[in-house]
Amino acid sequence: MKDRAATEARILKAARTVFARRGYDAAGLREIAELAQANLSLISRYFGGKEGLLIALTDQFVASRREGGLCYPHQESLEDEIYSYLNAKLREDLKDEEIIRLIISRSAIDAQFRERGAENMDGKADRNFRERVARLQDRGKVSPDIDIDLLFAAVMHVSFSVNFFGAMIGGRPVPEIDALFKGFAKALAHGVPV
Repeated sequence: MKDRAATEARILKAARTVFARRGYDAAGLREIAELAQANLSLISRYFGGKEGLLIALTDQFVASRREGGLCYPHQESLEDEIYSYLNAKLREDLKDEEIIRLIISRSAIDAQFRERGAENMDGKADRNFRERVARLQDRGKVSPDIDIDLLFAAVMHVSFSVNFFGAMIGGRPVPEIDALFKGFAKALAHGVPV
């Protein structure tokens, strides 16, 4: 079982590299298998082919985002928490730009992949954000009546829009993005009762 897990990990890593280099359509399973130093037939057996590889990569990416910790300390206000969260997600997204572009481009042209991906885009708060806002609620800095999932949905949509369309596609300068994040965090936090 350890051998299979190690082989699957090598195949996924190789697939991510080849997909980033060539794009989904031009990527070949033989190249992925060679880079992973794995038998070509294992890709079909473990993942069901190229589409299964992309689905596994997408699931792995989403899980890492939902389960990974945040890289900044707890903030003392909702405004600072939202602002810090947005900045942390921008850094993560820029680091993972190639997989994000791949997922979005595939979603744009493949209805089945898009529908499956919609399951991951449920708007539910990742546990990191939930814990941070719950901590602020416990300290009386955010109303206990606030729907954290709804709050997170607003933050998530701004994060995606700014990070993908602003930073990755539009190449907007960091100070402009920073000002946008500050303004959004302030507006959202001040619209949330304490």
